Amino acid sequence: MSTPTTSTSKKRIYLNFFDHGCTGSHMSPGQWRGEGDQGTTKDTLSYWINLAKLAEKGKISFIFLADSYNTHDIYGGSSDYMLRAGAHTATLDPFTLIPAMAAATKTVGFGVTASTSYMTPYALARTFSSLDHLTNGRVAWNVVTSWSKSAAQALGHDDVVPHDERYAVADEFMDIMYKFWESSWADGSAIFDKATRTAFDPAKVKKIEHKGKYLSASALGPLHPSPQRTPVIFQAGTSKAGSAFAAKHAEAIYVGGLVPAQTKGSIASIRAAAAARGRDPKSLKFFVGISCILGQTNEEAQAKYEVAKENADIVGGLAQFSGYTGIDLARFPLDDVFELKDAPGDAAVHTFLENFNKATGSSEPWTPRKLGEKMALGGFHPLPIGTPEVVADEFERWIDEADVDGFNIAYITTPGSQEDVVELLVPELMRRGLMWEDYEVEGGSLRENLYSNPGQKELPEDHYGHKFKWGSGFEGESIEKLRAAHAAQDPTNVE
Repeated sequence: MSTPTTSTSKKRIYLNFFDHGCTGSHMSPGQWRGEGDQGTTKDTLSYWINLAKLAEKGKISFIFLADSYNTHDIYGGSSDYMLRAGAHTATLDPFTLIPAMAAATKTVGFGVTASTSYMTPYALARTFSSLDHLTNGRVAWNVVTSWSKSAAQALGHDDVVPHDERYAVADEFMDIMYKFWESSWADGSAIFDKATRTAFDPAKVKKIEHKGKYLSASALGPLHPSPQRTPVIFQAGTSKAGSAFAAKHAEAIYVGGLVPAQTKGSIASIRAAAAARGRDPKSLKFFVGISCILGQTNEEAQAKYEVAKENADIVGGLAQFSGYTGIDLARFPLDDVFELKDAPGDAAVHTFLENFNKATGSSEPWTPRKLGEKMALGGFHPLPIGTPEVVADEFERWIDEADVDGFNIAYITTPGSQEDVVELLVPELMRRGLMWEDYEVEGGSLRENLYSNPGQKELPEDHYGHKFKWGSGFEGESIEKLRAAHAAQDPTNVE
């Protein structure tokens, strides 16, 4: 056994299992073909209950449930390739999975994706409050704005809203959600007083009236206060608008990158922006996406990798890449080196692949087959292969060099990849002092365990959403901006 590297910070980290309700494989098209893989059983409760139990056994912080609406139909102008690969199609509603997983566990949390572009604030606030009650405060919301045209069309729209405007809508969306969760019901509003025949004290419940630039609502908050009130806010996106949104709202942030140097700057920038808003920059928890192939020996791990390569759906991986980028790669022969000239999207693909080579120090030419294989083996994020010591070294490098707080671990095969994390990697991380040996607050809320602060169930005082607490009268920055805009147009009318 090798000697563990010495961490400069000994920051204890959080591990999340990244999964998707797609009946098949999500990040790794074709891996459902592997012996023992159970991705084809995601349409059963037993799959999700077993995953939750395994996660809790390994002291995983939470199961991150990605989601997508519709499938991709860019590659070859058809969705056939995604259907054959079993990727981004036949996707379960992730909200339906959480109560069953929560009933089988005590502490592990559940993060679920929902879009501010297509959901209705009231209905979504009710769903999250319901889950927060039913799980005793173990839910997080992964806030997305949705970029896929196929998703827009599936949900009744002709096209996606432009990027920065989506974030403007999302910012106002958050204001309404905070109002429903934080402003509408006072603490102690649920009294169930038999003597006065009063279930909920009307004096402690306020109707929300919101009429903004993009959204409106007139209603009581849908439910009495849940353990966390507002679920833990998770977000991804490092564009200028996305980073500003994260600095204001996010408590946990997903960041990409192949090597720490690619990610370090984004993390530092968002922490600084959060500090400028008066937030503790260390309270923001950054998670990098990663896959890993583990073995008791390097040879065993390499053998697993070779099997995964054999099962990889090359065309499915290309179809996935085309879906993510909106660029149809079907015109390129699989084994010819890419000739990227003047066709639409060629420059973007060239830049993407060039940046990949720069990050990894590779000079090998790219073919569609190589790109498809990469996409079918975890996509464009790190894929360390080896013993627990080798993989833990890579995790520790990300901690020390990029200042990440944890990892969203995407499986190659399921449940094999997750079992290897729990049985092989977690003990090594614990041995190095990089993971707690138990949850900080067993049976506690997700926020308590994320902040390692017993009793911290609700938003911290320095968070923007805390301004909406009952009785504050705060209506949100989106309303303030709208009133300022109206006042500029007509100084006599500030409403």
